[in-house]
Amino acid sequence: MLRNLVPSRWPIAIKVPVLVALLMLCVSIVITNAVLSRLKALQQRQLATLSTTYLEGLAASLTPYVLREDVWEVFDAIDRRTGLGGGFGRANVVVLDSRGQTLASSDPSTIPLGSDQPSLSERFAAHETLQVDEHRGRAYARKVLAYQGRTIGQLFADFDISHLLQERRDVLLTLIATNTTIALMLAALGYWATRRMLAPLGVLSSHLDQGAKGPVNPVLQASLPSPDSEIGRLFQRYNAMAEALNEREAMAKQLAAEEKLASLGRLASGVAHEINNPLGGMLNAVDTLKRHGERPSVRLQSLDLIERGLRGIRDVVRTILATYRTDHQPRNLTAADLNDMRLLLAPEAARRNLQIAWSNAVSGEIGLPATQVRQVLLNLGLNAMTASPEGGTVAVRVHGGAGTLILDVADQGPGLPEHAQAILDGSRPDTPSFSEGSGLGLWLIRRMVFDLGGHIRFRTASGQGTEISVSLPIQSETEIRHVA
Repeated sequence: MLRNLVPSRWPIAIKVPVLVALLMLCVSIVITNAVLSRLKALQQRQLATLSTTYLEGLAASLTPYVLREDVWEVFDAIDRRTGLGGGFGRANVVVLDSRGQTLASSDPSTIPLGSDQPSLSERFAAHETLQVDEHRGRAYARKVLAYQGRTIGQLFADFDISHLLQERRDVLLTLIATNTTIALMLAALGYWATRRMLAPLGVLSSHLDQGAKGPVNPVLQASLPSPDSEIGRLFQRYNAMAEALNEREAMAKQLAAEEKLASLGRLASGVAHEINNPLGGMLNAVDTLKRHGERPSVRLQSLDLIERGLRGIRDVVRTILATYRTDHQPRNLTAADLNDMRLLLAPEAARRNLQIAWSNAVSGEIGLPATQVRQVLLNLGLNAMTASPEGGTVAVRVHGGAGTLILDVADQGPGLPEHAQAILDGSRPDTPSFSEGSGLGLWLIRRMVFDLGGHIRFRTASGQGTEISVSLPIQSETEIRHVA
C-alpha cells in the first residue's frame, strides 16, 4: 500500500494534473511576490509624498513661532493641522526646539513640555525622513526646522497606516484565492485531458496484458482511433504485430506437429526393421517346427528362438510407449529409461550405417521426469545422426554429479549452423525462422530443457562436428556412479 504513495508509481493521469498544479503554485508565488513588492513600493512612495507635503506645510506655519518659542501658538498650529485625511486619521505631532526639548505636542499628557525625547531622533538615520513599522501599523516622519541656514528645531509626526497594510493583506488573499482557483481548474482540466488522451493507451495496455497470458488479440476496428493520429498509427502497428504473432504461433504448432510426425516416421521405419528381423526368425522357427517338430532338440531350439524374438519385440514396444505416451502422473527417471534410448536409436544408426558410442554412468532412480528427459536425449541423438556422415560415430554420454544430470551428444557432422546456434543459446525469438527449414526440433529441445530448469552448452566448428551438453538439476537424491 505504501509503495503506491511514491510519486514515481503514480499513473500519468495523476502525475500530469499534479505537475500542472505545482507549476501554477510556483508561478503564483512569483507573481504574488512581484505584485506585493510593487504594491509595497508604491505605498511607500505615496507615504513619502504625503508625509513630506504634510510636514512642509506644517513647518511653514510653525517656523515663526518656533523662533520665538511661542508654545501656545505652536500648539494651536499643531492642533489645527493634525488631520491628514485619506484614511490616515489624526497624526501625533511633536515639536522639539534647538536643544532637543519638547516645545509642543499634540498629546501633552504623553509627551509633556520641556521633556527630552532622544528616542525620536534615534529612530531615524542621519538623512532619513520616513520610517514604517508594519508590526505597529504606524509610519514615522521627521522634518528639520531651519531658518537662514541654522537649525531651530525638529518636527516629528506619526500616523496610522493600518489601512495600507490591510490593503496588502486583501491583495494577498485575492491573489491566493485566484491562483488556487486557476490551479485547481487547470489541474482538473489536465486530468480530464490526460484521461481522454490516455484512454486509447488503456485499451492497448489491456490487450498487451491479455497477450502475456494467452493469444494476442488485435484491437477491434470500432475501438481504433483516427488512423491519421500518432495513437492511431500505433494501434495499426500493434494489430499488424498481433496478426503476425498469431500466424507465427499457428505455424509453429503446425510445424511442431509435422516435426513430431517426421521423428515418429523415422523411428517407425527403424522399429519396423527391428521387429521384422525377429519376426522373420520366428517364422523360420515355426516352419522348422512344422517340418521337424517331432524331434525334441529341434523343438527346444525353435521355441527358444521364438521366445527371444517375442521378448525383443516386447522390449521395443515398451520403450516406444514409455517415450511417447503422456504421463498423467510423471514418474522419476531410471537407468533403464536411459538405456532404452540406445535401443530406439539403434535402428536409425543401422539405417545410416553409423556407430553409437554409448556411455551411461547413472544407476538407480533420478529425481527428474522420465518422459521429458527421454525425449530430449532421443531428439539430440536423432539430430546428431542426421548431421553425421555415413560410417561416422555418434557419441552419447550420460553422467553427472553435485545434483546435476548431464547429457552429452557429439556428432561428426559439418558443424552447427548459425541459426541453429541462435536457437540453442536463446538469442533468437522463441520460434525459429521457418524459412530455415530445420530448427524446430532444436527449439523444442530448448523449451523442454528450460521447463526442467536446465541449460544448454555446445561446442561446434566447421567440418569438425558438434558437441551439445545439457545440464539438468536433479530434484532428489540420486546415485550416479563415476565412469572413467
